[in-house]
Amino acid sequence: MGIALDAETESFARRLATLRGETVEEAVKTAVRAALARTETARPTALSPQQRGKVEKMLAIVKALPELDVPSDLYDESGLPH
Repeated sequence: MGIALDAETESFARRLATLRGETVEEAVKTAVRAALARTETARPTALSPQQRGKVEKMLAIVKALPELDVPSDLYDESGLPH
C-alpha cells in the first residue's frame, strides 16, 4: 500500500535517504520509527495499573481529610488574604 506524498515531503525523504546512504523507503521507515519512539516515550497514553492504584490511594486519603474551617474574614472572595 502506497502513501501519496506532496512534492516537498518527497524531496525531504529523498534528501534524507541520500544523506544516510539508504533507500527512500528505509529512510522514511527509520525516521517515522524514531519519531514514534520519541512521541510515545514523551507522552504516555495511560496510567499503569500500579500508578492508577497509587492515585486511587491518594484520592481516598485526601477525601477522608476533614474540611478546613477557615474564618471567612481572613480571605476575600478570590481566596486572597485581606
